[in-house]
Parts: sequence; structure tokens; C-alpha cells
Amino acid sequence: MNVNSKVKLNLTILFVTLYMFSAFFWWTYSLIRYGESEKVMRMEILQTDSIHAAGETSHNMIHGRFVSDATMPFIYNGKTIETDTVALKNYVLTKFPNYDINFKAGQQLSKSFHIFIKPSVIKAEHEKFRRKKAKWISEGATMGIIMLVISIAMFLFLNRILTVNQQQNNFLLAVTHELKTPVASAKLAIETAAREIPEEKTNQKKLLALADKNLMRLGKMMDHVLMITRLESIQRPHSEQIIVLQDMVTEVMEDIKSSIPDSATIDMQFEPDLAITGDRDQLGMALSNLVSNAVKYSKPGEEKIQIHTYIEKGRVALSVGDQGIGIPVSEKRNIFRKFYRIGDENTRGSAGSGLGLYLVSKILRQHKAIIYVEDNIPSGSVFKIVFRNKV
Repeated sequence: MNVNSKVKLNLTILFVTLYMFSAFFWWTYSLIRYGESEKVMRMEILQTDSIHAAGETSHNMIHGRFVSDATMPFIYNGKTIETDTVALKNYVLTKFPNYDINFKAGQQLSKSFHIFIKPSVIKAEHEKFRRKKAKWISEGATMGIIMLVISIAMFLFLNRILTVNQQQNNFLLAVTHELKTPVASAKLAIETAAREIPEEKTNQKKLLALADKNLMRLGKMMDHVLMITRLESIQRPHSEQIIVLQDMVTEVMEDIKSSIPDSATIDMQFEPDLAITGDRDQLGMALSNLVSNAVKYSKPGEEKIQIHTYIEKGRVALSVGDQGIGIPVSEKRNIFRKFYRIGDENTRGSAGSGLGLYLVSKILRQHKAIIYVEDNIPSGSVFKIVFRNKV
């Protein structure tokens, strides 16, 4: 199933938005659960400390710290202990500020008083948790709203970019298609005129040949623009067919031989029965560009091109080498960029648009093949393609 780029983008933004919302919800929920656990633990600690306070208070009562004649009697081991409840209460409130005490006169010591957590302390704990909960919820909601605004902005911005790019691609497709017809007509007219001009009018024939050559160059450039536009617009996947590598290379070289100088020599070596799957036209264009590039950057009259097919680490591979001027190490990562041309003056004098190698890399990327360049020996460069197909 072929899903266009806009749908993929929308699905990606939706997924990221839902994921972030889920993360913020879980974060807020976890903080609230943590706060509840903390509140319960603090209440348990306060309850435990009340037992400790009761024990310490009983100890002091037994040892007569709060004995007074005008107090409340308590019973301990059958004896009556007169205790100053005012002093006892002040002691508890001072020593244990989170607690209060009430009394039952005439009871056994263990039942004569009760130390409990102050209601104000319990209320303060609940209020503290309520404030924290409200803060966490507001923070989570704020982050969620910010994330929603960012997602909407990204959606609008990126969709706008895709729409503009699609409009540009459509414009290029339309213009290039419209240009191909007059260019083809002009080329046909030039060829017809060249046949009708007498042989002795060499100047006219040279001019027509030059015009025909430039029209051929223009047609090739338009083919590149068309192919790049189609690949970048992702209108449809490339066709899959079995391609015998040797047959494809032979056919491509036969197609482009008229555009290669007569001085060029092509050395082709094939590992037999190597086949790949892919789009024959696209891969043929990629190979044609590599060969044309190798010829272009070779010294005039010394164009020696090597095309080899072989096996590399269990995969089908193809290389196109030349003995030209070579590529500086610092430029090898850049040569596959769109419109990029090496800044050396030796190459600036050559015709080109910087689309050839970009188109090659784009085609091979869609075929899940890799391409890299190495130095040739003794001079020049070797472009190596390794296809995804295993032998």
C-alpha cells in the first residue's frame, strides 16, 4: 500500500501528540499517586509518634513529675496518683506540638488519658496534598495545552511546506512535459534540415550539429528533472522486475554510445548470471549518468572507463571507474547533494547542473542499494553500487 507523504506526516504528528498527551497524563497521575502515598505515610508516622508520646507521658506520670494536691486522680498498680492535668497538658502541647490530650479521672493509667493528632494538623496535611494535587494537575494541563498548540502549529506549517513542494513538483512536471514537445520538434526539424543541406555547406552542417547537440543536452536535463520530480513527489513506487545485470549494462551502453566521444574506450567485465530486481528505466538512467560523468571528468582523448559486475560480501555489485581527475577526499560526501558541483576550476569548466549524481543516489536509495566512491589506481575515481539482493 502506497501512502503519500502528507498522510505519513499527519499520522506521525498524531502519534507524537497522542504519545506526549499519554506521557503528560501518566506523569500527572504518578505524581498524584505519589502524593497520596506520601500523605498516608505521614499520617502513619504521626500515629506512630502518638504512641511514643503516650509512652513518654505515662513514664513521667508514674515518676511523679505532675503530682499535685489539686489535681485529677489516676490509678496505677492499685495506687492513686494525683496528677496536675494543666501541667500535663502543657507538657504534651510543648513537647509534642502536633498532638493534644484528654483525660478520664479515676481510670487505670493506660486508660486515663488519650493523646491524639490535632484536627488542625490533619486538616493541614489534607490541604497540603490538595494544593500539590491542584498544582500537578494544572502543570499537566498546561503542558498538554502547550503540546497541543505546538502540534497544531507543526501540522499547519509542515502541511504548508508539503503543499508548496507538491505545487512546485507539479509545476516542474507540467513545464518539463510542455517543453519536451517543442524540443523534440526542433530536434526533428534540425535533423531534417541537416539531411537536406548539400555536403559542401560544411558551416551550416556544423551549426546544425551544434544545435542538435545542445538540444540533446537540454532533453537529457529535462529527463533528469522529470525523474527527480517524480521520485521526490513519491507518486508511485518503482516497478519491480528481474533484471540481468549484464544485459542492462550492454543495453545502456548501446543507447548512449552516440553521446560518448569516439576516443573513449569502455572495458566491461561481467560476473555471469548476476540478476537484481528493480525498475529497468530508473536503474538504466542511473548507470547512464555514472558513465557520462566518468567520461566528462576524464581528460579529452584519454577516456578510459571500466564497468564491472561482481559479488561483494554475498551481494550483487556494480562499479564504474575512470582514470580522470579524481575527487578530493573533502568532496566525496558532498557530490551526491542536489545541485552540488565540486568547486575546483578543472571541473567548473565542464557542463552540468549538479543533478546527475543526486539523481543516481535518489534512484539507488529507492532500490535500497548503496553507492560510494573510492579513488582509482593510478588516477580517477570508482563509483561502487551494492544492491540489496542477496545471491
